Amino acid sequence: MSSLDKSFTGCEPLNLLLEEAALNGARREERYPEKTFFGFMCSYMPEELVLAAGMEPLRLLPTSIQGAPAELPAYCCSLAKGNLSLAKSGSFKNLAGVGFAHTCDTMQCLGGIWKEAIDRNNTLFIVPPVILNAPGAARYYYVEAKNLLARLGELAGREPGDEDLQNALELNRKIRGLAKELDELRPQLPSHLVSALLRAGQVMPRREYAATLERVLPFLKQKAAGPGNRHPVLVSGPVLENDSLFGMVEELGGRVVADDTCTGYRHYVEPQIPGTGNDPLKAIISRYIEMPICPSRNRGLETRMDYLERLAKERRARAAIIIVRKYCDPHAWDSVPVAKRLRAAGLQVLVLELEGAEAGGQERTRLQAFLESL
Repeated sequence: MSSLDKSFTGCEPLNLLLEEAALNGARREERYPEKTFFGFMCSYMPEELVLAAGMEPLRLLPTSIQGAPAELPAYCCSLAKGNLSLAKSGSFKNLAGVGFAHTCDTMQCLGGIWKEAIDRNNTLFIVPPVILNAPGAARYYYVEAKNLLARLGELAGREPGDEDLQNALELNRKIRGLAKELDELRPQLPSHLVSALLRAGQVMPRREYAATLERVLPFLKQKAAGPGNRHPVLVSGPVLENDSLFGMVEELGGRVVADDTCTGYRHYVEPQIPGTGNDPLKAIISRYIEMPICPSRNRGLETRMDYLERLAKERRARAAIIIVRKYCDPHAWDSVPVAKRLRAAGLQVLVLELEGAEAGGQERTRLQAFLESL
């Protein structure tokens, strides 16, 4: 993987964020002993509800590809297998609980297994509507969120109120605003640097992340430089636990100018939503309904493809890399129409399957040939 230029290593707040991204929450007890963490695996688990209950959301990211636990079949994605393996080894025993958002059959099954095999009392669920703009979907999501908030309050030993929700909403809006500034710098910064900084915001306490990223942005703006003759590409795909792929793109002469991954900027997008009155829970849910959709959700047959085509044009991407994790059905199904649409829009497209998040020799060969073809 490409290493960062030494000119980026002299900023202490930047080094902190990069360290947090590399750890993926592994040393949370040592670094933040006063914090209580609550695990999640999907961006449709509303972080604001966890924060309102006085806990810190922690995205669970396996460190490497582990063997398939006996409770799961071998044909499950490495995200499910890796996290369950870590849970069985005790890596998550200090979490207040873990929340599952129903996004695919594997995650639905994993939630049930987790409840039976890992933690019966502190495994929580939310089932977002699949068709987000269906009649009654917003009301349904609201009730699901309200029930989840009550359960989170029980875990935390407190009853979150509107003030707690409003404070959490404002904090997350600030973080998303800072993430937007960072994402707009993406064409002028190393791809793996931006990827790491965005992931850091999903594994460390949110208020500390906001304060640190706010200090880092002026430094990054000073360091921002044109991509030169690098090939501008869009990357779309699922959860990526590390920056291996982004570093490889950078090393082979590309530059990720647009990121539509679950752990990338899609996690932070703050869409324009109509007024929601004085109900902070309604405002929170409205954001999750209107944010750019992933392959497990729907707001119309063309919505996701329209978004990706528009994003590619706005960032002047010449090519797209569509990532599919092995055994991830939603992203595999999605890759066919997305690739067809982006090719029709004039982009060259590579569909790349990864076993985990680590890009190895085979992926390097395909990426190199693809980027050279540009």
